[in-house]
Amino acid sequence: MRHLPVICAASLLMASSLSADTINWNSLSAGYAKANIKLDAADFGERSRFKPDGWQLQGSYLLTEQLYLRGRYDRVTGDLLNVRVKSEQSWVSLGLRQQVMPGMDTFFEGGYAKESASSDIIFMDDIALRFRDSGSGYQLGAGVRYLATPELELSAALRHVNVSGLDSSTLGELNASYRFNAQFALYSNFLFDSDASILGVGLSFHF
Repeated sequence: MRHLPVICAASLLMASSLSADTINWNSLSAGYAKANIKLDAADFGERSRFKPDGWQLQGSYLLTEQLYLRGRYDRVTGDLLNVRVKSEQSWVSLGLRQQVMPGMDTFFEGGYAKESASSDIIFMDDIALRFRDSGSGYQLGAGVRYLATPELELSAALRHVNVSGLDSSTLGELNASYRFNAQFALYSNFLFDSDASILGVGLSFHF
């Protein structure tokens, strides 16, 4: 019995070492989102940027040691002149992860993508005319996740999105997550191309 404290301490040390170099793929996230969209100066003059905001949801779940599911939903709204614009984006992916070294995973994923946008022309505080457009297609992504410290995770990815009725696009993605205990973390992500970007910040729950 006198060796029990030593055994417990050794077990806790081994557990902390394992968590320090193992990336957790089971998480749910929710937060604030803000887009930055480049506008045509010929149509909008000095107002060359449109910055709607809203919220986002994300989640991933490890099905096997290598396979995982991931989903993402972004919704932003904003007023542009007399038009209220809403944009929504949904992704659902099946992915393959591989640990290349302790604290570093590479991944490749692909799946369904849907995007929709609506424009409400406002007159005297009422909707006078509404336009809505949507399309679906596919998206692919590949990247790396890295534990810079036991608390701080960084990741980067390259993504390709092809949705019917819209131009296909290649996007860069940067992410950071800071875990302040075993379950909760603060996160930020940045998805961008040459004409538009979306920044998200929020809270993640790991399980």
